[in-house]
Amino acid sequence: MPPWASGRRRATMASMSGTKKRFERQVKLVRDLAAASREYLPMPPGPTPLAGPLEVVAKFAAAWESKDAAAIGSLFAEDADYVNVVGLWWTSRHSIQRVFKRSFKDEFKTATFTFEKVSFRQVGSDAAVLHGRWQISGQVDPEDEVADVRRGMIMFVLEKVADASWLIVSAQATDIAIAADTLIARDGQLTATSYVPEVPNLPDPEPGSV
Repeated sequence: MPPWASGRRRATMASMSGTKKRFERQVKLVRDLAAASREYLPMPPGPTPLAGPLEVVAKFAAAWESKDAAAIGSLFAEDADYVNVVGLWWTSRHSIQRVFKRSFKDEFKTATFTFEKVSFRQVGSDAAVLHGRWQISGQVDPEDEVADVRRGMIMFVLEKVADASWLIVSAQATDIAIAADTLIARDGQLTATSYVPEVPNLPDPEPGSV
């Protein structure tokens, strides 16, 4: 092996070793942050309303139906994250409750919210992820005209807290765009679109041909 090749090999190995060490430091940092989050998760001033993670479905829907922003806020940790359907990101129980309070006076004042389907996954003993498909009907537009029905998805990440009850620590909602698989940006506007070719309408087979 020529001397220059040996030197290049040593440099490559040193680079790989440095990358591995940086990765290990990043992993340790993430683990430390996760541990700190579990230890210092802010608690609400009173008893939390969720005795189990699946209760979030009924509690959230009931609070939405009664237009009770405070009840929705009580389901979240003080430092919870909520990303709405257009990417607005709220980072506290107070801001989440404030936005729902305004929405219940405006676009959702006559609207109804229901869960159509729910998927649940327990992650260890103190965390859970829940996906729900929802429907909103009766929403009004800025001119106070009733809009069409919306369907979408919401994801809740919940954590068991010190009193063995559960709080939402993160949530994200998105609308379902019919006959689309992604969005495309043009002139500052997002449009639902599809890259999947349409299946042609085929004639029914003749009797006895199949």
